[in-house]
Amino acid sequence: MRTVSILGLGILGVLFALPAKALTISNTDSDSHTITVTINGDSKELTVEPQAEVDPPCDKGCTVGLESGEQYELKGDESASIEDGTLFVDSAPSAEEDDGTDVGDQPGKPSGSGNKAEAPPADNAPTGATSQAQ
Repeated sequence: MRTVSILGLGILGVLFALPAKALTISNTDSDSHTITVTINGDSKELTVEPQAEVDPPCDKGCTVGLESGEQYELKGDESASIEDGTLFVDSAPSAEEDDGTDVGDQPGKPSGSGNKAEAPPADNAPTGATSQAQ
């Protein structure tokens, strides 16, 4: 019985240690920003206050639109920030799993440089991503 309890606790520990897949957008600007999150044609506007963050619903991918009209395709597990009115992807776990590099790093070069990558606009989306008409 004791072995079963220890094994059960070990399994629970592994489950809770797995990273959560959720989009987080923070605002490092001194002004608030309104973003539009679109999933399957349904849009929701959110205001991101200065020095705050939001977790919009985007678990299976979405389009995030900024006030400037720029739109970005996101997978839903990224951590992004708005800096000077531009959206930057700070981390993207699914991208790291795909090619083994961190966001902002170049394949074949050591990862962990700490560079941020500007999120590609939806109309200039990388191969395999869908673009949104503006």
